Amino acid sequence: MRALRVALALLALTTGAVRADGVFAPVEPRPAASADVEIVNSIGKTHVLADFLPVGEAAILHFWATWCGPCREELPGLASYAQALSDDGLRDRLIVIAVEPSPREKIDRFLDDLGLAGFVTLQDRKNRSGPLFGLFGMPATILLDAEGRVVGQHSGPLDWDDAAIRTELAAHLDG
Repeated sequence: MRALRVALALLALTTGAVRADGVFAPVEPRPAASADVEIVNSIGKTHVLADFLPVGEAAILHFWATWCGPCREELPGLASYAQALSDDGLRDRLIVIAVEPSPREKIDRFLDDLGLAGFVTLQDRKNRSGPLFGLFGMPATILLDAEGRVVGQHSGPLDWDDAAIRTELAAHLDG
Protein backbone atom coordinates (compact mmCIF):
# COMPACT_ATOMS: atom_id res chain seq x y z
CA MET A 1 0.00 0.00 0.00
CA ARG A 2 2.86 2.38 0.85
CA ALA A 3 4.40 1.75 -2.58
CA LEU A 4 1.09 2.65 -4.24
CA ARG A 5 0.87 5.94 -2.30
CA VAL A 6 4.46 6.80 -3.25
CA ALA A 7 3.79 5.96 -6.91
CA LEU A 8 0.63 8.11 -6.95
CA ALA A 9 2.46 11.01 -5.32
CA LEU A 10 5.27 10.78 -7.90
CA LEU A 11 2.75 10.63 -10.72
CA ALA A 12 0.99 13.72 -9.39
CA LEU A 13 4.25 15.61 -9.12
CA THR A 14 5.43 14.69 -12.62
CA THR A 15 2.10 15.56 -14.23
CA GLY A 16 1.85 18.91 -12.50
CA ALA A 17 -1.21 17.93 -10.47
CA VAL A 18 0.36 18.81 -7.11
CA ARG A 19 2.77 21.63 -6.36
CA ALA A 20 3.46 22.72 -2.81
CA ASP A 21 5.18 25.90 -3.97
CA GLY A 22 3.04 26.89 -6.93
CA VAL A 23 2.18 25.67 -10.39
CA PHE A 24 5.71 25.73 -11.77
CA ALA A 25 8.16 23.13 -10.53
CA PRO A 26 11.39 24.91 -9.67
CA VAL A 27 14.46 23.35 -11.23
CA GLU A 28 18.14 23.75 -10.60
CA PRO A 29 19.03 26.62 -12.96
CA ARG A 30 20.37 25.16 -16.18
CA PRO A 31 21.43 26.83 -19.40
CA ALA A 32 18.84 26.84 -22.16
CA ALA A 33 20.31 25.79 -25.48
CA SER A 34 18.19 28.42 -27.20
CA ALA A 35 20.75 28.96 -29.95
CA ASP A 36 20.23 25.33 -30.98
CA VAL A 37 16.51 25.71 -31.71
CA GLU A 38 15.60 26.96 -35.18
CA ILE A 39 12.45 29.07 -35.06
CA VAL A 40 10.36 30.24 -37.98
CA ASN A 41 8.50 33.52 -37.53
CA SER A 42 5.04 34.33 -38.88
CA ILE A 43 6.39 35.40 -42.28
CA GLY A 44 8.54 32.30 -42.77
CA LYS A 45 11.95 33.71 -41.85
CA THR A 46 14.20 31.34 -39.89
CA HIS A 47 15.96 32.50 -36.73
CA VAL A 48 17.23 30.84 -33.59
CA LEU A 49 15.20 30.98 -30.41
CA ALA A 50 17.86 33.11 -28.71
CA ASP A 51 16.95 35.93 -31.13
CA PHE A 52 13.53 36.24 -29.48
CA LEU A 53 14.57 36.11 -25.82
CA PRO A 54 14.61 39.44 -23.98
CA VAL A 55 18.13 40.41 -22.95
CA GLY A 56 18.65 40.61 -19.20
CA GLU A 57 15.00 39.91 -18.31
CA ALA A 58 13.06 36.87 -17.18
CA ALA A 59 10.83 35.26 -19.79
CA ILE A 60 8.16 32.62 -20.29
CA LEU A 61 8.37 30.03 -23.08
CA HIS A 62 5.16 28.23 -23.98
CA PHE A 63 5.09 25.24 -26.33
CA TRP A 64 1.99 23.86 -28.03
CA ALA A 65 0.93 21.86 -31.10
CA THR A 66 -2.08 21.74 -33.40
CA TRP A 67 -2.60 18.02 -32.71
CA CYS A 68 -2.83 18.62 -28.95
CA GLY A 69 -6.39 18.64 -27.55
CA PRO A 70 -5.47 20.39 -24.27
CA CYS A 71 -3.62 23.04 -26.31
CA ARG A 72 -6.81 23.80 -28.24
CA GLU A 73 -8.65 24.38 -24.96
CA GLU A 74 -5.83 26.40 -23.42
CA LEU A 75 -4.94 28.76 -26.28
CA PRO A 76 -7.79 31.28 -25.80
CA GLY A 77 -6.72 31.81 -22.18
CA LEU A 78 -3.09 32.11 -23.26
CA ALA A 79 -4.11 34.72 -25.83
CA SER A 80 -5.93 36.64 -23.08
CA TYR A 81 -2.82 36.49 -20.89
CA ALA A 82 -0.66 37.66 -23.83
CA GLN A 83 -3.00 40.64 -24.29
CA ALA A 84 -2.70 41.50 -20.58
CA LEU A 85 1.09 41.42 -20.95
CA SER A 86 0.81 43.67 -24.01
CA ASP A 87 -1.27 46.12 -22.02
CA ASP A 88 1.55 46.19 -19.42
CA GLY A 89 4.28 46.54 -22.07
CA LEU A 90 5.61 43.03 -21.37
CA ARG A 91 4.43 41.03 -24.41
CA ASP A 92 7.99 40.37 -25.57
CA ARG A 93 8.57 38.39 -22.36
CA LEU A 94 6.13 35.65 -23.47
CA ILE A 95 7.43 33.55 -26.35
CA VAL A 96 4.83 31.15 -27.76
CA ILE A 97 6.07 28.33 -29.98
CA ALA A 98 4.10 25.83 -32.03
CA VAL A 99 6.06 22.59 -32.24
CA GLU A 100 4.77 21.67 -35.65
CA PRO A 101 6.46 20.25 -38.76
CA SER A 102 3.47 21.20 -40.94
CA PRO A 103 3.41 24.26 -43.20
CA ARG A 104 2.78 27.55 -41.43
CA GLU A 105 -0.62 27.82 -43.11
CA LYS A 106 -1.86 24.91 -40.96
CA ILE A 107 -0.99 26.82 -37.78
CA ASP A 108 -2.64 29.99 -39.07
CA ARG A 109 -5.83 28.09 -40.07
CA PHE A 110 -5.87 26.37 -36.67
CA LEU A 111 -5.65 29.72 -34.88
CA ASP A 112 -8.29 31.23 -37.19
CA ASP A 113 -10.64 28.34 -36.34
CA LEU A 114 -10.20 29.17 -32.65
CA GLY A 115 -10.96 32.85 -33.26
CA LEU A 116 -7.33 33.76 -32.59
CA ALA A 117 -6.31 35.22 -35.95
CA GLY A 118 -3.22 37.34 -35.47
CA PHE A 119 -2.14 35.60 -32.25
CA VAL A 120 1.66 35.76 -32.30
CA THR A 121 3.26 32.33 -32.29
CA LEU A 122 6.57 31.15 -33.61
CA GLN A 123 7.20 27.69 -35.04
CA ASP A 124 9.70 24.93 -34.26
CA ARG A 125 9.47 22.78 -37.41
CA LYS A 126 12.17 20.32 -36.33
CA ASN A 127 11.02 19.63 -32.73
CA ARG A 128 14.42 20.57 -31.36
CA SER A 129 12.84 22.31 -28.37
CA GLY A 130 11.38 19.07 -26.96
CA PRO A 131 14.67 17.30 -26.25
CA LEU A 132 16.61 20.48 -25.43
CA PHE A 133 14.11 21.67 -22.81
CA GLY A 134 13.13 18.21 -21.57
CA LEU A 135 9.49 18.60 -22.55
CA PHE A 136 7.19 15.71 -21.63
CA GLY A 137 4.41 16.50 -24.08
CA MET A 138 2.26 19.44 -25.00
CA PRO A 139 1.43 21.97 -23.81
CA ALA A 140 4.47 22.87 -21.76
CA THR A 141 5.60 26.10 -20.15
CA ILE A 142 9.19 26.96 -19.21
CA LEU A 143 10.37 29.84 -17.03
CA LEU A 144 13.69 31.47 -17.91
CA ASP A 145 15.59 33.78 -15.61
CA ALA A 146 17.27 37.02 -16.69
CA GLU A 147 20.37 35.04 -17.68
CA GLY A 148 18.34 32.80 -20.00
CA ARG A 149 18.52 29.75 -17.73
CA VAL A 150 15.60 27.39 -17.16
CA VAL A 151 14.42 27.89 -13.57
CA GLY A 152 10.90 26.44 -13.65
CA GLN A 153 8.61 24.33 -15.75
CA HIS A 154 5.10 22.98 -16.02
CA SER A 155 3.88 20.13 -18.18
CA GLY A 156 0.24 20.23 -19.18
CA PRO A 157 -2.37 22.92 -19.68
CA LEU A 158 -2.68 25.99 -17.50
CA ASP A 159 -5.68 28.15 -16.66
CA TRP A 160 -4.11 31.41 -17.84
CA ASP A 161 -6.98 33.39 -16.33
CA ASP A 162 -6.41 31.97 -12.84
CA ALA A 163 -5.34 34.71 -10.41
CA ALA A 164 -2.84 32.48 -8.58
CA ILE A 165 -1.11 31.50 -11.83
CA ARG A 166 -0.97 35.11 -13.01
CA THR A 167 0.47 36.14 -9.63
CA GLU A 168 3.13 33.45 -9.86
CA LEU A 169 4.02 34.51 -13.40
CA ALA A 170 4.11 38.20 -12.43
CA ALA A 171 6.50 37.40 -9.57
CA HIS A 172 8.69 35.48 -12.01
CA LEU A 173 8.73 38.30 -14.57
CA ASP A 174 9.52 40.83 -11.83
CA GLY A 175 12.58 38.74 -11.05
